[in-house]
Amino acid sequence: MKNLFILLFASLFVLNCSSDDDNYNEPNQEEPTPEEPVVENSVRLRNDATFGSVLTNSDGFTLYFFAPDAKGDANCLGGCADNWPAFFDADLSLDAGLQASDFGTITRSDGESQNTYKGWPLYTFINDTQANQINGDGAGGVWFVGKPDYSIMLVRAQLVGRDVNGNETNLNSAFEPGDEDTFYITDDRGNTLYSFVNDNNGINNFTASDFSNNSVWPIFHTDIQNVPSALNKEGFGVIDVFGESQLTYKGWPLYYFGGDDNRGDNFGVGFPSAGVWPTVNSNTEVAPEKEEEAPVVEKTFEVANVGATAYTFDFTDVQNTELELTRGKTYEFNVNTPGHPFFINAVNSTGTDNAFNDGVTNNGASNGTIVFTVPETAPDILFYNCEFHGSMNGRIRIVDEDATRAFQVGNNGATSYTFSGNGFSDVENTNFTFKRGATYTFSVSTPGHPFLINSVQGTGTGNAFDDGVTNNGASDGTITFQVPESAPDTLFYNCEFHGSMTGTISIID
Repeated sequence: MKNLFILLFASLFVLNCSSDDDNYNEPNQEEPTPEEPVVENSVRLRNDATFGSVLTNSDGFTLYFFAPDAKGDANCLGGCADNWPAFFDADLSLDAGLQASDFGTITRSDGESQNTYKGWPLYTFINDTQANQINGDGAGGVWFVGKPDYSIMLVRAQLVGRDVNGNETNLNSAFEPGDEDTFYITDDRGNTLYSFVNDNNGINNFTASDFSNNSVWPIFHTDIQNVPSALNKEGFGVIDVFGESQLTYKGWPLYYFGGDDNRGDNFGVGFPSAGVWPTVNSNTEVAPEKEEEAPVVEKTFEVANVGATAYTFDFTDVQNTELELTRGKTYEFNVNTPGHPFFINAVNSTGTDNAFNDGVTNNGASNGTIVFTVPETAPDILFYNCEFHGSMNGRIRIVDEDATRAFQVGNNGATSYTFSGNGFSDVENTNFTFKRGATYTFSVSTPGHPFLINSVQGTGTGNAFDDGVTNNGASDGTITFQVPESAPDTLFYNCEFHGSMTGTISIID
């Protein structure tokens, strides 16, 4: 019996030990370890359906910028700070997409510390009672939701202009002496932007083509992503300035001022005197369009008539005279020819079917002014004609600026000279109109008929006009005539021997 008791006791001991070993080898039976709480970054990025990417604190409460803080110091103090508490975290951590270099810390004038973003002190708003609310944007026109992607900021500050002599003067919003906080736009870091009173809509009239004056008023450009809600993004544009981009607002090209020493400075409003380089804001008038400048008139012709026989011009006694007009230049014809409409035509003819209207206004006037800006594409020869009378006509020779006018001179026996080149062919004894200062060449091939430019119409050599003329009297060779400023109003060309070989050269300024 004693041996049986000992055996049973030993069996129970073995079973208990086996049960303990089984529990020890099954760690999954232990209680699970609690998860660590998620710790949010000090400054977070949240995508808002209305405002896009916005800055929040670690609890999701929106952060704000204050328009008077352009210089980077905090101006919301005292009672203001009760509604707009300063945001501060001594050990900032940031969501992905934010750069530590954009953040800083300032000590406010009340002794409190405050974090900044791109130099803007950061605030929360007491009326944001729950995370993700944005109830403060636009408050008082000076509070704006904090965003990482503002391209432009709107500030409110006292304008302090500095004139060309370095004198500083407080200026109001009309850029006159006075104390007033004025709204104006800056870049995203509070640097003041200016317009120039002499610019036009979308036209920079200041910057030199070599940018030699750009250090004084550097052109400003940024790609517009977002702007404060008080501004209209559509008001911004971009222009090209000698290959560089410049941002515009309401058509005004925007500049920095090289004399602004620090962010928030606005000394440029006083340079060189107040109002020449104003700041701009939502109340700024749209920049004026560039007025079309009246073309410079190269020459005005007074046009009259001799009955139904010919047109006359004030600069010469030659009726139906040739005119020489230069491409790109503008000419006026003051017409006083009642009953004889004066047409500039592509073909030498009466009627109206061949009117040349490219660059011409009031073509066909018989009493009034016709203006002709000669297009670069104008043909070498045009004509003027009366609408009704075939004898009232003349040639208009079209030339390029500073080009040498070249003619080939032949002869029709001892009867006449013939001229080709510059738009016409084998024209006999034609009359010319030459311009003072211009150069003309005559390639002469008239054996036995020396070609002379004369001051008097007649044969012989006694009246040769040699001022500006080389090789005068050639019958085989090139005569060059650079018309002097002192040339008389009328010259002639003549054969030395034959009186029928002649024509008139009218000289015009």
